[in-house]
Amino acid sequence: MIAAGSAASSLKGRDLLDCQEWTHDEVESTFELAMELKRRFKGGGPQELLKNKTFFMIFYATSTRTRNSFEAALTQLGGHAHYLETKTMRIGDQGAPEEVKDTAKVLDRYGHGIGVRAYTQNYGEGEQLIREYARHAEIPVVSMESDKYHPCQALADMLTIREKFSDWHGKKYVQAWAYSPNARRVPAVPQSNVCLMTRQGMDVVYVRPKEFTLDSKITTQARLNARESGGSFTETDDLKGAFEGADVVYVRNHTTLNYGRDGVEAEQAIIDKYKTWTCSQELMDLTSKKSVFMHCLPADRGHEVTNEVMDGPNSVIYDEAENRLHVQKAVLALVMR
Repeated sequence: MIAAGSAASSLKGRDLLDCQEWTHDEVESTFELAMELKRRFKGGGPQELLKNKTFFMIFYATSTRTRNSFEAALTQLGGHAHYLETKTMRIGDQGAPEEVKDTAKVLDRYGHGIGVRAYTQNYGEGEQLIREYARHAEIPVVSMESDKYHPCQALADMLTIREKFSDWHGKKYVQAWAYSPNARRVPAVPQSNVCLMTRQGMDVVYVRPKEFTLDSKITTQARLNARESGGSFTETDDLKGAFEGADVVYVRNHTTLNYGRDGVEAEQAIIDKYKTWTCSQELMDLTSKKSVFMHCLPADRGHEVTNEVMDGPNSVIYDEAENRLHVQKAVLALVMR
């Protein structure tokens, strides 16, 4: 099922921390295998590419789709995923926490891969933590989301776009910030997506209030990607203008990069300035006739997006969520085999 001699062969034993660190051909091999595994899943065909292999999932942060899609993926591939909360591990010991190095090297001896999900109020700390696991473990480490990147979500999102559009090159992809009164979400999803979609030749627009800019290194990379792929990358605070003619609308609330430094009250004051930034049917009516609405979930219904849009004919949110399973099976099969 995994083609010998292809770009896929270069992925054995590799980490997935950021899609940008994989070549275009390696990403394409991941999509190819994900689609094949999805066909087999639907048809009841064999998928046991990781029989008797073990994947340790370390969660510093809560999860619904990430945990369950990874656990299901390992089961369907014939292996087993261990769900590990840091509060149940020595690394979470408040008195004398174990070093990441020691945890990583022990798990290295027990299994075949490690997944880590970690983000904090201080931008970049979670990413550094995941990369510390990768430095010390000799088995592959997969990012299950940091405060900087969410590579598996981005792969699932792009797979969904490929399913909805026979030719996605040159399609207008809008990554939109949205209002949520209580959310404290990191910008990992929009940052991973603007990078991957520009690599895929899409015309990417990131629309946000002026305070919610992304990491400058991310936007610089997105522009470089667009030049190489023939796509484009632009930023704007014109919400209606961004939605006009869009083929893909992707909504996600996230914090400013200063959240951990400036504190909750300062962040809330900024967020509350933009209560009208809700994805409504009125905005969706500005998009192209065959446009799709996307959200990684969980969504703050009624604030980020209306129920009319979430449950409407443009919405592909559940197809998108399902594709987490299939791309993660592909990633794990390629790096852990």
